[in-house]
Amino acid sequence: MNKISQKKNLSSMQVLKTLQVLLEGDYTMQELMKKLNAGKDGVVYNNSVISKYINTCRYCGIEIPKIQNKYIVASIPFGLKLDDVDISLLKEIQSYIKEYFAAKYLAIFNKFAKKLNRFSDRKIARVEKEDYVFSIELFERAVSKKCVVKLIFKNREELDCLPLKVIKQGDKTFFSVYNKRERLIDTSRLSGIRISDEKFVEPYNYEQTVVFKLKGKLAKRYQIRKDIETLMNVDSVSGDITIVNRGERKEELFARFLRYEDDCEIINPKSYREEMKEILTNALKNYEV
Repeated sequence: MNKISQKKNLSSMQVLKTLQVLLEGDYTMQELMKKLNAGKDGVVYNNSVISKYINTCRYCGIEIPKIQNKYIVASIPFGLKLDDVDISLLKEIQSYIKEYFAAKYLAIFNKFAKKLNRFSDRKIARVEKEDYVFSIELFERAVSKKCVVKLIFKNREELDCLPLKVIKQGDKTFFSVYNKRERLIDTSRLSGIRISDEKFVEPYNYEQTVVFKLKGKLAKRYQIRKDIETLMNVDSVSGDITIVNRGERKEELFARFLRYEDDCEIINPKSYREEMKEILTNALKNYEV
């Protein structure tokens, strides 16, 4: 009986050790293996074992999504309870440090705020340059958890919306969200993002958004379809234009893309890119000898 008890106790300690490391930061499976096996003889924590321990934590109510190949502790059932006064105080402290202290102290405070996010029931991130990647991770957690988010704009406006996906175009990043209609929000317009406890249920009846790029002479003469299209970006060097199309039937859109030939590139969604590749591949096969 003692041996069985010791074995269970060892497994429990290893689960807690895994959770401890996860609470320290966001890591890939390889990084977790390296950290957990540090100082040990041989490999105690392998891929299979760590996966089992992560699933044990999930079974206990700890949300650990895998985002951009990294395991992230999104929330824990015994998190700190922060009210509006607490959040307001943290904002004031951050603002004071930013105004009166050196940049290194602001970096220290933001590191503390990021860690606090792991343990609190109110997830909020300020979209400062040094926290930019973290704000994207926070948005992707909301997508994974199917939680409503509040976007806080630099002009102090706020928007409660459903997070759909992150779209990257060149050096710009957009949040695709739904609020009465699907919208693309340039992250450079934001000053903060907060995850709500409110969940949403899919599917919502929002229109499919397609992002595509037009090049060369086609880009110069193209007429934007004002009812369904928005100009996202114009390349100042090449003159290429990037367009967001909402709601056009896929068959009609693909027919247009085929006419545009090499002057058109589908950016998002990836499923459309792959489907178009398959159409072109099959078309070429018809001309093989």
